[in-house]
Amino acid sequence: LKQPSGPPRSPEVVPSCGVPRAQPIRRQGAMGASGSAAGDAGGADAYADEAGAQESGMFGGFFGGKPKTAAEIRDEKYCNYLVSLNKVLEDWTQDIIKSQEALMHADHYIEKIQEVGRVDAEKARDMLARKGIDDARRAELQRRYQDLKKRCGQRVPQFDDNGKHAHEGAWPAKVCC
Repeated sequence: LKQPSGPPRSPEVVPSCGVPRAQPIRRQGAMGASGSAAGDAGGADAYADEAGAQESGMFGGFFGGKPKTAAEIRDEKYCNYLVSLNKVLEDWTQDIIKSQEALMHADHYIEKIQEVGRVDAEKARDMLARKGIDDARRAELQRRYQDLKKRCGQRVPQFDDNGKHAHEGAWPAKVCC
């Protein structure tokens, strides 16, 4: 058997918690040609939006498509993270995953969404609509995320009309498990 090259891989750790990430769950219908779950390969995230990950690939310009601008890539990342958050909250609502695991994944995607920064609202709205997420669904996702935080005994984030955190004083970067 060939040994993997490079330094040994340590398990992923939840930022600021020091707790190893839970193994991705196997979602029904996520089996690939090899018979393994899509989220299973190489430690990939079971909730990552695979189609979206391919859309913003760096080889787009080599195969006939024009290279994407930084703004287009940001818009796609935002949408893909929101689709992933939607999957997490759906699984939690349907009791497929427990609250603590859902919170870990949801916090991860909320953090990634915040890292993306500003996006083109109209383009993002159009992309999300094509993926089945309209403005009403986005509002529902915010409500479900707040419900999840409450269920886990964590501070419930308040959002303004634009979906940004609305708070008085300093908001902690991450509240740990």
